[in-house]
Amino acid sequence: MEGGVKESHVIRPINKNVVHRICAGQVILDLSSAVKELVENSLDAGATSIEIALKEYGLESFQVIDNGSGISPQNFNVLALKHHTSKLLDFPDLQSLTTFGFRGEALSSLCALGDLTVETRTINEVVATHLTYDRTGLLTAERKTARQVGTTVTVKKLFSNLPVRSKEFRRNIRKEYGKLISLLNAYALIAKGVRLVCTNTAGKNVRSVVLKTQGSGSLQDNIITVFGTSTFSCLEPVTLSISDGCVVEGFISKSGYGSGRNIGDRQFFFVNGRPVDMPKVGKLVNELYRGANSRQYPIAIMSFSVPTRAYDVNVTPDKRKIFFSDESSILQSLREALEKIYSSNQASYLVNRIDEHSDDKLASNIYPQHERSQSPSKHLLPDNVPVHEEGDDGLCADVGTTPKQLRKK
Repeated sequence: MEGGVKESHVIRPINKNVVHRICAGQVILDLSSAVKELVENSLDAGATSIEIALKEYGLESFQVIDNGSGISPQNFNVLALKHHTSKLLDFPDLQSLTTFGFRGEALSSLCALGDLTVETRTINEVVATHLTYDRTGLLTAERKTARQVGTTVTVKKLFSNLPVRSKEFRRNIRKEYGKLISLLNAYALIAKGVRLVCTNTAGKNVRSVVLKTQGSGSLQDNIITVFGTSTFSCLEPVTLSISDGCVVEGFISKSGYGSGRNIGDRQFFFVNGRPVDMPKVGKLVNELYRGANSRQYPIAIMSFSVPTRAYDVNVTPDKRKIFFSDESSILQSLREALEKIYSSNQASYLVNRIDEHSDDKLASNIYPQHERSQSPSKHLLPDNVPVHEEGDDGLCADVGTTPKQLRKK
């Protein structure tokens, strides 16, 4: 080698098993993404009952049990192979997809990152079959077992073959667990007619139920089940029709202090039943709500029904990012609708009620130096806005969503 010029290296193809391991870590990023893939498989299978069973918050194992259609024996050998799916045949099919999954990556990625077994039975089989897969997604063992129609997928020791990822997973397991419960709340809100249960078994303790829904057929009932009636009383419905067949339905916080939250942790957006990230919509909702309640963030649960040809979900492996063909029209129509809800007369209602009181009462009830950061007194608020007296945070119905284990310090 002369003149400081390095010798050119030979370009070779990467070994398929190495490619598999590299890509698997990009599909399954954490506990919530792993469980998400299995829950969506259950929903695609038509399940009306889905149970997520965790051991040690998912560190030891997690299991998704459903009563869906099950897996046919002819698919056992290819079930966990990379890019094998029953939901997509050709690229143009992406424009008409109605299923959650379509990439054929989830089970193969879980095989690469943990120990995966499947129990399944269709209506055509007398008994179920227990299947064991290796790290490459190949079927290594099968045996008959007892089970009703449906599928159970069990994953043990997630990330155990990735030392750095495994250490990080263990160190942040409580945080990972909290993210998972928040994600499951999203599915519990939007999945109509589906009973969703999540349990956790920690140490020698008995199994605890951390989330449970009844399979209601309406978004309103699901909100009440997940967050309680107090939260629902802080909300008002939103229904909006946009051109090109786009419809928005949901609920957002009412005007006035006490109907919002001090943090924006209850903002859920869905496109055709899929939980997605919609930062521009979230920013718009927060901006307009600030004119009606400058001290809090709104609760927002909004479901967008959009023709499949009008958006692209094939952007990231987790399918959380969405591109719309006419995003500007959606945002403009949403802005106009929310401006009517959070109009000036709505925002000033609290002020008008306060003006009815004398200066002495205002001085004593609102502006004492030591209470300026406290919630307003109950008699100063409109009758339909609840006041929360369990603390000074002014959160709207902060109930039922944080597991007891997460509240311990």
